Amino acid sequence: MTHFRYYTLPRIRWVLSILLLCLGLLSVWVALDTPFPSSAAVCQRLNRENYVTDNTILASGPIQYQELKAGYAPEHTWWVVGRQGDTLQFYTLERLAGFLWRPRGFVSFLELDLAQQETSIYCNLFGSWPSNKVKEGSEQTPVIVCTDPRVVRVEAQLIWLGASERADPQAALDSRGVSPTFTQVADGVWAAPSTVVPGAPNDAAYSLVFWCQGYDDHGNLVCSYDLMEHLM
Repeated sequence: MTHFRYYTLPRIRWVLSILLLCLGLLSVWVALDTPFPSSAAVCQRLNRENYVTDNTILASGPIQYQELKAGYAPEHTWWVVGRQGDTLQFYTLERLAGFLWRPRGFVSFLELDLAQQETSIYCNLFGSWPSNKVKEGSEQTPVIVCTDPRVVRVEAQLIWLGASERADPQAALDSRGVSPTFTQVADGVWAAPSTVVPGAPNDAAYSLVFWCQGYDDHGNLVCSYDLMEHLM
């Protein structure tokens, strides 16, 4: 009896107190009519903040870095792509625990107006993170979106291009450009694993640029996007 009073009973009270606290917090949450921060709910909140309505999530996937610089690289981050009419939405989210999510990073929402694009293909680079192996390099996850139904295969070339190399970018691409392998993850969406892109070691000013192309089932080039042209 003494053991029950001084050891078992306090533990039962402690467990019941935690359960009552959880039920109380759940009741408050329900009363406020606030959705749980699932990935869909976080995307909807970002949409409202950016005046986007009735969009459709096309695809999502994890951002898994190959290099964890000093153990500080972000973990449990995901990329998400949505579409509303002629606009694409790109989200970067972080999974906290289970179904709990939040926006990740300074730029957790980007929007692309397809009506202002001269081509039907575009590449977005998610989760850029400094590389610890290549001077001034970085690591990111490329995702390509193409609205042309004829495209069945895509390619891309990524490079940190120095200002002095812009006159002849092909030479820089040949020496240290990277071409990740893409896998189709949804209709019109392709993703590649996290990719390390070497820096421009001999140039103080440089930009991360990409080229991407889409091909039909006969290997014919259907569309392409040249970020270099947009930077010139």
